[in-house]
Amino acid sequence: MDGCRTVVTTEDIDMVSRFSVAILAGCLLAVQAPLVAQYPAGDVTLKVPLNFTKLSTELARIKVSCRLQSLALIAVDLQGQETHGVATSIDVPVSNGQAVTTVTVVFSNFSLTNPAGVTANYQCSVMGFDRTGSGSSFSETSADPKYRLTPAPAPLTGTFTW
Repeated sequence: MDGCRTVVTTEDIDMVSRFSVAILAGCLLAVQAPLVAQYPAGDVTLKVPLNFTKLSTELARIKVSCRLQSLALIAVDLQGQETHGVATSIDVPVSNGQAVTTVTVVFSNFSLTNPAGVTANYQCSVMGFDRTGSGSSFSETSADPKYRLTPAPAPLTGTFTW
């Protein structure tokens, strides 16, 4: 050796080869792991038509309560736990025994994880509340006549795919 040349031995080549194989194996294992993409979600908006014209004049408001569920949906509940559903409600005033309007229900504050092709379900129901704040679901056989409706309003349900 004259001090100007680098000597490469087979031991050096063997070490570089092992290192390259280790990197390649790590990359191949990473590719096989499922890719999880989490997206901030936009709002989901539902239009809920209300056409109540013969309600008891004792009723002050109707509460429209809706829930959206999907395995792709990630939200945090009041206990700080992750959940696959969000809920919201809106109060609608009753005037002279009537509540005729279209309620816009907006779901927000959630994210989506791998949403493509995943189904979501929603359900909206209504309850009546009198002036004291007492409330109940409507039914055809309610013991309290102010909550008795025929036919009783069925929940509004549906599904969609993200």
